[in-house]
Amino acid sequence: MESLPQEMTKEKGKSNRAPAAASFPFYCLLFAFSFGLTGCVSTGWFSGSSDKLPTGNVCQVVATWQHQVAVTADPAHGGAPTPGIAGRLYLFGPEIDFPLIGDGTATVDLYDDSSKAAGKKPVLLEEWRIDADTLKRLLRRDTIGWGYTLFLPWGTYRPDITQVHLALRYEPAKGTPLYAPNSSLSLDHSACAGLAGPKTPETAPASNGHATAMPSTAGQVSRPSAAGPSRNVSGG
Repeated sequence: MESLPQEMTKEKGKSNRAPAAASFPFYCLLFAFSFGLTGCVSTGWFSGSSDKLPTGNVCQVVATWQHQVAVTADPAHGGAPTPGIAGRLYLFGPEIDFPLIGDGTATVDLYDDSSKAAGKKPVLLEEWRIDADTLKRLLRRDTIGWGYTLFLPWGTYRPDITQVHLALRYEPAKGTPLYAPNSSLSLDHSACAGLAGPKTPETAPASNGHATAMPSTAGQVSRPSAAGPSRNVSGG
């Protein structure tokens, strides 16, 4: 995972010790995500709290992503194993101190950087659009503070893609869009053995034992005819 600023390692006036992990009530899918994805997620991410939710003027956005491509089962397609990228989104005020909660939407673009060494531009592979209601459902507290747990189902997945970067844009209900620093990843495909590129629902294989339940961010998908690879992410 991308390293976090030192200021993000604890909340103001609170211990940095991880509280006990808690399950997710929403569709029981994020619970499976936290404990079932192949070798990529710490249970310390998913921690409950009765504290009042911290609100304020969101000025900065930070996203962290796992280097290992995760695999999970898509219940809408017979449990077919689906690769994706897992991460966390944090919102901050003027200082990177403790995270806030927001009321906006998020858009994540995935670029293939494999040809940058040859002087070519990165290639857009996928775009995920996460609406405000879905982000609210994905809100959970970890040792850093409140943030949003994301799983991005990678429909155009190819095991030969090893260098990528993700660009995340957060749009509050009021105000101008905010951009997280781009995150460059050297991908680990070890969890995706046996998967070979995008598959249609009709030809997708049954679960091969490497997959678990699909996280709720992998909801309904639509592809605008002239806008490239794009997915509207819905929590259900």
